[in-house]
Amino acid sequence: MLVSSFSCLPCSSFVLTWVLIFLSGFHIHKLDSAQFRVLGSEHPITAVVGGDVVLPCHLSPRLNAENMEVRWFRSRFSVYVHLYHSRQDHYSSQMPEYHERTEFLKEGISVGNVSLRILRIRLTDEGQYQCLIKDGNFYEEATLELKVAVSGSSPLLSVEDYQDGGIRVGCRAIGWYPKPEMLWRDFQGQQFPSLTESDSQDKNGYFEVEKSIIIQKNMKQNMSCSIRNTQLNQEKESTIYISDPIFPKVSPWTVTLAATLAVCLALFIALFVFILRLQARHAAELERRDAEIKKHTAELRWRNTIVPVEEVHVTLDADTAHPQLILSADGKHVRRGDTRQAMPDNPERFDTYHCVLGQEGFTSGRYFWEVDVGTAEGGVWAMGVARESMKRKGWINPAPQDGILAIFQCGGQYWALTSPDHKPLNLTQIPQRIRVYLDFKEEKVAFFNTDNKDLLFTFPLAPLSGERIRPWFRVGPIAQLSLMPAPLLPHAPSTEELLLPSDFPLQSFSKVPSGCLTPCTPGSRK
Repeated sequence: MLVSSFSCLPCSSFVLTWVLIFLSGFHIHKLDSAQFRVLGSEHPITAVVGGDVVLPCHLSPRLNAENMEVRWFRSRFSVYVHLYHSRQDHYSSQMPEYHERTEFLKEGISVGNVSLRILRIRLTDEGQYQCLIKDGNFYEEATLELKVAVSGSSPLLSVEDYQDGGIRVGCRAIGWYPKPEMLWRDFQGQQFPSLTESDSQDKNGYFEVEKSIIIQKNMKQNMSCSIRNTQLNQEKESTIYISDPIFPKVSPWTVTLAATLAVCLALFIALFVFILRLQARHAAELERRDAEIKKHTAELRWRNTIVPVEEVHVTLDADTAHPQLILSADGKHVRRGDTRQAMPDNPERFDTYHCVLGQEGFTSGRYFWEVDVGTAEGGVWAMGVARESMKRKGWINPAPQDGILAIFQCGGQYWALTSPDHKPLNLTQIPQRIRVYLDFKEEKVAFFNTDNKDLLFTFPLAPLSGERIRPWFRVGPIAQLSLMPAPLLPHAPSTEELLLPSDFPLQSFSKVPSGCLTPCTPGSRK
């Protein structure tokens, strides 16, 4: 019995060794697939022009980020503010305006601190920044907002001229940002109403503010002008005193002349008002006719997008959906989950960008479908059409040259994804439902606010010509998109309606202004 027990010891040791190896490998695998959150500042960070500022960002839980990729960027992912990976800083594609002005703080990187210091702050540094951390195939990001401020000159007071029986006094200050508050106060500290006020910005973006008041005789002439920077909570003040002998003396002849001139002016004003009323009536009639023409034109443009159009009930293609997207059983609803699902990595599936395609494909005809976009504040989404051969793996540039014609929404702001810069959309009403209209005959893709029939944007179809086209959707945090059943088609337009111009000019991405910076961008990884 004793011999038998000793003979089993090598076997037990062997089994124990393999168990330890298995558990170690399992632990390492869990570490490789560990997930985290990226946290920044919930409130805007304020910096003074010429000074330095630290943009805070860290991992939760506080993992060691030495072997991770940390990318700070603004409007474009590929052109960054600062990049750290492989334990080194990289500057090859850094934005030129940040050259030698960034410092990645590595002191706390072992505990997940990936903050960035920006040196010698400029006005152009103001805006939103993205802090993206990538570990293997997993990544997360946070958005921070930087406010820039500067206090300029003290108020400069000047006595300008005599006016309305008193003395006009002006207050002027320059070199402030953002636009400061300027107030006149009397000797008791009560706010005094200004007569005129103006503000302007110089070529460097600094504000110049000016306000004037009328000081009357026999008043307490101690008046002060203060100017305040609301972001820095800094205030500067200047005081002026005007004695009574300086005020003008009024003679009886002056009063008589003023009364006569006042009567003549009143007669002239009465005649002028009569002429203006006649002109206003004529202008109102022209305006009424113009409004009727615009109304009929808009109605015809709306009908031209639906009559005749084939009804299409778009269904989401689960084989293309990013593993983190959650689709409903009927393929009509999609939202973004918190974790990646276990799905086969087939060639059709998006593996990095949170996208999904519609099952339907089109090569000719006229179609439309509607999408309910009623999301909570802060939701991020994009929608449109894409060519079937579009890139599915790795980072995607949502632009016409890469096979995508779409609009984008983030934090209540809307853009058309044009290139090289995105076109901001000015909306008269926030849409709850959007209609996507695909017309091969007129070679265009148009987006409408279904609630009020407003045209949001129109793309030429040329960048996608020659290929099968499918509905395309991108779903970011919080957002949820729902495909709606096609509504009943209205009756065909009448002969009178067809006489209205059918080629009403639509917006085109060829007219997009350059240099548009957004609080959050379509190229971001939300």
